[in-house]
Amino acid sequence: MRVAFNVIDETIWFIDRPHEPWTVQAEARAAGRLDDERLRLAVRSALARHPMARARQAPWRFWQTGFTWEITEDAQVDALSIIDCPDDAALARVRSDLYGRPVPLMTSPPLRVRLTHHPAGDAILLGVNHAASDGLGTMRLLASIVRAYAGAPDPVPDLDPLAVRDLRAPLALDGLPGRIRHAAALLTELQRPKARIAPERAGDGPGFGFHLVRLDAGDTPALGARRPPGATVNDVLLAALHLAIAEWNAAHGAPCERIGVMMPVNLRPPERRNEVVGNFSSFVSVATDREDRGRPAATLAAVTAQSRRVKAGGPPGALVDVLATPLPGPLLLKEVTWGLLPFVLERGLDTAVLSNLGRLDEPLSFGADAGDAAEVWFSPPARMPVGLALGAVTIGRWLHLSFRYRHPLFGPGAAARFATRYVEALDRLAA
Repeated sequence: MRVAFNVIDETIWFIDRPHEPWTVQAEARAAGRLDDERLRLAVRSALARHPMARARQAPWRFWQTGFTWEITEDAQVDALSIIDCPDDAALARVRSDLYGRPVPLMTSPPLRVRLTHHPAGDAILLGVNHAASDGLGTMRLLASIVRAYAGAPDPVPDLDPLAVRDLRAPLALDGLPGRIRHAAALLTELQRPKARIAPERAGDGPGFGFHLVRLDAGDTPALGARRPPGATVNDVLLAALHLAIAEWNAAHGAPCERIGVMMPVNLRPPERRNEVVGNFSSFVSVATDREDRGRPAATLAAVTAQSRRVKAGGPPGALVDVLATPLPGPLLLKEVTWGLLPFVLERGLDTAVLSNLGRLDEPLSFGADAGDAAEVWFSPPARMPVGLALGAVTIGRWLHLSFRYRHPLFGPGAAARFATRYVEALDRLAA
C-alpha cells in the first residue's frame, strides 16, 4: 500500500540535516532486566499494529510533485540493537549516538530501538525519524512495545489510521483565504524577531546532548494546588521556560527582548487523540516581551492568555504552518526553495521548543518480572539557531524533563546550569 506524505512529513523531510537529524526521543526504563529475544518479538508485534511504523519512503524522482510512503508487510531490517551499559555514562553515550544519527527512510522501519542492560534497570530507547511520526505517535509506539513485552492487551481504534493523513483542512491551508491568513501572520512574526539563547561552553560537534531531570510533581507547587486558576500545567512549563531564558541571557549579557517558544498542537481526531502513529501536529508560537516578564505572575498570565486563544480555535501557527503549505511544482524546485528559506526566515524562528505530552493514561508495565517503567523520557529535536528543545511527560507523580540541546549552544555543564535555572523558575511561579 502507498500513501502520500502529508504536509508535515514533507516539511520535516526538507529541513532534516545529517548533522542535526530530526529524530524523536522516547525511552522507558524498567525496574529489572529485560529478555533480549522477548523484546525483539515485542518490537515486531508493535510494528505490526501501526502501519506508519512499517513505512519506507518509496523511490522518487526530482520531477515528481511529492513523496510517497510505502507501507510494507514486514520490516526490512532488524531495528533492535542490544548493548551492555555498566553505568550511566555508557547509557548517555548510547543515547547521544542513537538520537544523533539519521534514521534512514528508504528501508522499513523508519526507526531504531536500543535495549540497554544497566545495573539499575534496563532501558528501551526508541528513535523515530520525525518525518514518519510526531512525539505522541512515537510514545504510542513505545507503549505498544512495552505492552507486547508484558503480554498485555494493546487495543487500537477500529479506524483506518491512514485515512486522516491529509492535514490541509485542519491547518486551514485549503483555499486562498487560509493561505493569506498564514502569510499575514508570518509577516507579523518577521517584523519582531525572537531572541537567541546565549551559548556557553559550546562545541561544534554534530548531534545532540541530553540533560535529564525528574521532579516530584506533587512537591512542585506550581504544578499542583498552587497553580493559578485557569492556568494548565503546560502553561506553567511554558512560563518557566520564558523566565529561564530571560535570566540566562541576562547573566550572559545577551539581548532578550522578545522570546518565542514553539509548542505543538495535536490535530488528531478526538476519538484517536493519543493513538495514531504519524505526524498530526501543528505548531504555535507562544511569545512574551520584556514587560511580560517583570513578575512571574505576569509571565504566566501572558502565556495562559495565548494558550486559551489557541484552544478556542485562534490563529494557527505562523512560521511552521506557512512552511507546511504545499509548494507547487516538482520536488527539484521545492528542494531549491527549502535550501534558500533558512536565510530568509531565520528571523521568524522561535527561541526554543517545548513539547509536553502530558500525563500518561496508565503506567507502562513490563509485566511481573520487570515491573512498571521507573522512568519515561521524551524530547523533540531542534536545529540551530534554536538549539534547545524541552520534552516533558508525566507518569504517576513524576514529571520527566528532557533538555535536548545542540552542541553549538551548550556544553554538558551549561545544559545542567540552564536546567537548574528552569527548576528555580518553576519554584518562583508558585511564590
